[in-house]
Amino acid sequence: MRNRSSSPLALARLLAVAAILALSSSAWAQTTLKVGLATEPASLDPQFSTTGATQQASQQIFETIVGRDRFLQPAPALALSWTMVDPLTWELKLRPNVKFHDGSDFSAADVIFSIKRIPGLADSPSSYKRNVAAIKDCVELDPLTVRILLKSPSPQLALDLSFIYVVSDKTPSDATTDDFNKGKYVVGTGPFKFVEWVRGDRLVVERFAAYWGRKSSFDRVIFRPITSDPSRVAALLAGDVDMIDQVSPVDQERLRKDTRLSVLSMPAATMMYIHMDTNRDLTPFVKAKDGSALDKNPLKDPRVREALSIAINRAALCDRILGGAAVPAGQFVPEGMVGYAPDLKPDSYDAERAKKLLADAGYPNGFAMTIHGPNDRYLNDEQVTQTIGQFFARIGIEIKVQALPYSVFSTAATNLEYSIFLMGFGNTTGDSARGMTAVLATFDKATGNGANNRGRYSNAEFDRLIKESSLATDAKKRDLFLQDAARVAIGKDRGIIPLYYQTTTWALRKGFVYETRMDEYTLANYVTVAK
Repeated sequence: MRNRSSSPLALARLLAVAAILALSSSAWAQTTLKVGLATEPASLDPQFSTTGATQQASQQIFETIVGRDRFLQPAPALALSWTMVDPLTWELKLRPNVKFHDGSDFSAADVIFSIKRIPGLADSPSSYKRNVAAIKDCVELDPLTVRILLKSPSPQLALDLSFIYVVSDKTPSDATTDDFNKGKYVVGTGPFKFVEWVRGDRLVVERFAAYWGRKSSFDRVIFRPITSDPSRVAALLAGDVDMIDQVSPVDQERLRKDTRLSVLSMPAATMMYIHMDTNRDLTPFVKAKDGSALDKNPLKDPRVREALSIAINRAALCDRILGGAAVPAGQFVPEGMVGYAPDLKPDSYDAERAKKLLADAGYPNGFAMTIHGPNDRYLNDEQVTQTIGQFFARIGIEIKVQALPYSVFSTAATNLEYSIFLMGFGNTTGDSARGMTAVLATFDKATGNGANNRGRYSNAEFDRLIKESSLATDAKKRDLFLQDAARVAIGKDRGIIPLYYQTTTWALRKGFVYETRMDEYTLANYVTVAK
């Protein structure tokens, strides 16, 4: 009997089936996006922490009340419009026909629940309280209209609302961060539904078919935290991931020459700075050179802080350590953003004057100090910390450098365990108000002011100017108040030492396209496959 499988017709059929299977396999490969990220979130509770990695994860699944476009300007999101009825009253018109991932309808009740939930969250390392501090109450006028009543005028309310992620009002009031981390209440209105989170290994989401907005090009997205720069690049080159973020300057030139890849860059809003303990009389990581305790904290003296600032050669730091992927900074925001003071330039490098300032402050022979920093959060962060330590050593300070994983480092910094350390802040509102309020305002747990003030700098004049800026309804006056606040806290006091604004670079396999963003986030909904 003739073997049918050997006939030309049977063989053609087998080949056709094989081709279909191959196409199916290829199609499936194209609908799964694999992303290698330099960091991972601290939590899946979108209201737990304002840190960039947590917000980046939140934006895949949840949405904010007011949105921000790729250039950080307010844009419609769950709220279609926001109107100041009078200085103490705002009205939000919400988007109709929006669904949560569990199929329930989005409404005013969810917005009100989300705003009121924030003040009750405990143990946040970087709270959203300051974004709702001006709100006295929220009232539902109808299912798609919310009236917000304020304690005092807040012209920047729309910006504050662009940081408030909406969770369902079905979420229990006692839901913990641990509950969210286990996936129990990770139900948003965003472009992707939660599938699983294995800390340190992967976050998996899948496309939400009923999403009201722009649909994802991919059925499933797998985010992998790969903290090592070389390992992230290796994963991309091996095809283990389709795109990576935070490409180091060392790798950028090589990857740009690889015809299999696309490399995209965007000026970022992140300002890197040195934070110092300017509050305590004695600080743990500053000693005499013989190891004995000093009778006072040198970092409380503005002359010492100025000496440290002018000891840093910012141009060399940006060119040699960061490969040109940064520009020197002298204040919180670059030129073009609200609050930029044109006279507040980066401090010029002057090691000899720095030595004189130390001598004038009573430290002609310097002192010993440990500087801390992260080793997996920012562009070349460990090398930057090491280099800054070398600059300090040149003016007579005996330096030790300790770089730690960001999760460990940031917790210790928030607990005020350090004396001086490297930190960054993403100015994702397009102005300096949020950053300066978070980092330099007098710490107030109740209001959320100074939530990132890990050096406990405090100046009543600065606080007054920040408050005046928050109450100013005239945009020009608000800008001037913010400029003056920067002149006090940075120009005069050097409450922090600004270093540079970094740029962000992504690399993708050829055929993938990404709409880059100034907030540095990698949002899977804006990754597409070239036609």
